[in-house]
Amino acid sequence: MGSLDFDTSAEREGKGVAADKGPICCRPLEADVAISALQKAIRRGLEREAMEFAVELMHTSKAFHSMVCNRLEVICHEDLDTLAAPWVVPFVATALAQSKDRYSSKIGEARLMIGNCIRIMCRAPKSRAGCHFAAAIGLRSQLEGYVPTVPDFAFDQHTLEGRRLSRGLDHFRSEGAKLVPPPTGDDPYEDEAYRLWALKQSK
Repeated sequence: MGSLDFDTSAEREGKGVAADKGPICCRPLEADVAISALQKAIRRGLEREAMEFAVELMHTSKAFHSMVCNRLEVICHEDLDTLAAPWVVPFVATALAQSKDRYSSKIGEARLMIGNCIRIMCRAPKSRAGCHFAAAIGLRSQLEGYVPTVPDFAFDQHTLEGRRLSRGLDHFRSEGAKLVPPPTGDDPYEDEAYRLWALKQSK
């Protein structure tokens, strides 16, 4: 076996699987196909089918269990609406860490935690916007060499250029600290904070 506990060519042939195929699961099922089916099932909200593919992988080896955990983490950001349900990401991260801790000693508990991840992910609101956002911005930089233009409001008292332009605390308050959308409630400490910052700068 290799470092990832993948089946060797001889073992594949013994199971009736062609030697040129990729790593396989226990019955046998190719790992890349199982992972693909797992993700597509989650995208469609098919929690039972997603779990069936997950257990095929995690029952094969610890390495395949890690593969499932890694893919579930990615799916959270690729296929779920993290703006509508941001709590799903920390829940899944915590449950997967718990599953990894228990895999070697109590696979039933490890499976329980994978199952809860899959259920919550299948029932969560879906969106591909995060994946598209990262690709559109990241690949433009990576493939086309795009470099963003620095907006004028970035040159405040915290930058050399801002100080060269004599932009101080008043500029920062009106431009550098601008929030969009603006706060809806009163900030009872704002004036006092700026008074003390001005005092600090004068020392």
